[in-house]
Amino acid sequence: MNQIKVNLGILFVLLSISNLMNGQTTGWNNIGGNWQKNGYVDAAGPTTDSVLWETSSAGIFGAPIYIEGNYLVTMRFQSTTNAPVECFDLTTGNLLWSVDITNSTGRSLPVGLRDGRVFVMRYTESQNDSLYALNVTNGSKIWTSNVNVAAYISESGVFDSTGNFYIYGNLKTYKINPVNGQVIWFTQTVPMASGSGEMAINQQNNTGYTLEQSAGVSYVWAINLNSGLKKYRVLVPELQAGGNMPQSPLMVGNNGMIYVQLTEDNVSAISDDGTQLNLLWQTEIYGNSSFSTMCVGSDGSIYAPSNGKIIRLNPLTGRIVDSSATITQGGFFSPRISATKNNIIYATNGQNGVYAFDLSLNMLWSDVLNFTNTSGVCIAANGLAAVSGSNKIRVYTPTIKTGTSEMNHVLVRVYPNPTTSYFIMDAGNEIIGNRYALMNAKGQIIKTGLVSEQSIIQMETFAPGIYFLRINGVNQTFKMIKQ
Repeated sequence: MNQIKVNLGILFVLLSISNLMNGQTTGWNNIGGNWQKNGYVDAAGPTTDSVLWETSSAGIFGAPIYIEGNYLVTMRFQSTTNAPVECFDLTTGNLLWSVDITNSTGRSLPVGLRDGRVFVMRYTESQNDSLYALNVTNGSKIWTSNVNVAAYISESGVFDSTGNFYIYGNLKTYKINPVNGQVIWFTQTVPMASGSGEMAINQQNNTGYTLEQSAGVSYVWAINLNSGLKKYRVLVPELQAGGNMPQSPLMVGNNGMIYVQLTEDNVSAISDDGTQLNLLWQTEIYGNSSFSTMCVGSDGSIYAPSNGKIIRLNPLTGRIVDSSATITQGGFFSPRISATKNNIIYATNGQNGVYAFDLSLNMLWSDVLNFTNTSGVCIAANGLAAVSGSNKIRVYTPTIKTGTSEMNHVLVRVYPNPTTSYFIMDAGNEIIGNRYALMNAKGQIIKTGLVSEQSIIQMETFAPGIYFLRINGVNQTFKMIKQ
């Protein structure tokens, strides 16, 4: 790690306003649902892999999901000329509408959702595509913008606190009126690469930040949100020989710092003191994780991809504090990372895995969903977590059902999952003393016992594979993996 001397005065100011830095609490909360684009949502997410619903939906791979209220919106890619934008009921999974805005000439790529408007781009990779707003209730067209845009397939726009919409165009970043689609201003922008053209916003100082290039060198620019004028920039150096692949967006932490991921090279932290940007620290990362997203945890830690794992960084020093187990099987590795207020970190690996970790990156649970690609785990304001993959959309719930009633608190938690030797089962008072049964993949009961406040279920003598845990009084079956 290349440590840069920290300006303590700057850090004091940043930390003093950290409690004031809150993104929007409605709308989608991954890849841009808060204006800081840091993947954090002030909601309690699922603590187990309890599935609320799963629906079959034709699509070769998963794409980013957008949620507002009871509406879930995503693109379902079947071919380059057959990729409609679709809207589902978040609670039931029922398909509400499916729209192809391109007339079979491209892909209907959603890039934002707010105040009942789905912002959809006619995506053809022409660098000159149309932007529309659709009514989230029925998919009808509200307006067509008077400018063309050029966001990449993994990117989204971002909203400020009043709902104005910012999105990348052909060498421009546009500020767009969300009511009529008209341009308010634009500023010249030269993003580093496909997948890095998104703006992140610090609403506290009315500034947007973009990751750009000049002669192939990376810079972060600060932009006045009122006027679109660029204020100042800072160089983000490479730490490793051979160059980097900056194909991931930057983000703003809840402490006001800007965090940048230069894929295959480093994560950098930058402060804005109102007169200039200051490079505070850089930490080397490894492995190609193009189109991935970082996130900020509930404690302010930075979570980023490196070498097939998720790493946890101290936000003030860049020191690597923790590391997850490897979550890639090689090849394409594009983790999209999210976080919730109940101290959980969620990630997809771009391949076939959905994961939940505690803040120290101990795995709480995992699930298999093929070809998540750039979906990520999108967290709704009520804590539901949605992921899309090949021919499926799946929603996990933080609510455990018992009998005819629903509890919003967790009755039981089973971890670590996967495991190599044992599971720990933490239980609430409501089910202590009830009987549990552990079954193999054939449904045969191989172990039973009584639930205590904390039970340890030994698995050392069992063969690797999938097992199922059932508990009397809990209307849920837990899938458990022995490695």
